[in-house]
Amino acid sequence: MAESAIRFTVRTEAGQRAATWKCWSPSDKEDVYVICRDIQGALKTSLHQSGRWHVAYFEGFFEESVLEEQHGTGPGRFIDTWDRPGPMAPGVTLALRIVTPWSSVMIVDPSPSPAHMVNIPAPSEGRAIDCVVFLRDGPIPPNDWPGQRSMGTKLVGTYTLPSGNAVQIVWCEIAMPDLGPLHGAPLFYRGRSMGDLRNSNGVGILLFGDEADGSKVIYDYAAKFRDRGQEVASSG
Repeated sequence: MAESAIRFTVRTEAGQRAATWKCWSPSDKEDVYVICRDIQGALKTSLHQSGRWHVAYFEGFFEESVLEEQHGTGPGRFIDTWDRPGPMAPGVTLALRIVTPWSSVMIVDPSPSPAHMVNIPAPSEGRAIDCVVFLRDGPIPPNDWPGQRSMGTKLVGTYTLPSGNAVQIVWCEIAMPDLGPLHGAPLFYRGRSMGDLRNSNGVGILLFGDEADGSKVIYDYAAKFRDRGQEVASSG
């Protein structure tokens, strides 16, 4: 039996897109995984049935490409670990948010979108798309997902786990989050250098943050390169 998966991106009608994402579970497990497909093979968010969740480098990538002394990962490949938060409503757990600002929809991709990819319309200028991964206690009534009446959310996709519980992803357009000024010197993996930034058509940055409700958020930001002391600044 094949894995269950939801693949999605934020895309304009003209063919520009932001990062693409995959949320999936193996056919025989309750664990849920989320990756940014544009950096597939580097980082993975793991929402384990045990309730111990984490963001970590894939083992092979960590061993071959990560400079521990530069990235501050210490003795291991785990970037962040946390416990599953409590439900926000009976049978509904907010597991992860992925926020995509309007300025991040910059990857020129004229090829037809694969049939399995859900294309979320790009937000208005100065706004963002908020994609939310929910874990639901099943069974779920048809056409039922969090926030559709209170926030106008739309469904990205749903799949059922072996237990009968479910994973749901919804999206809505929101005001651009105010994260304040974000800047800093980039850290490179083995084989990469400042030249890769200078020669790129656009640089994406994934920012990981904590929410007050105990959930985590990933910001898919665009970056602007300024050749002043090797500085890279995020752009909203």
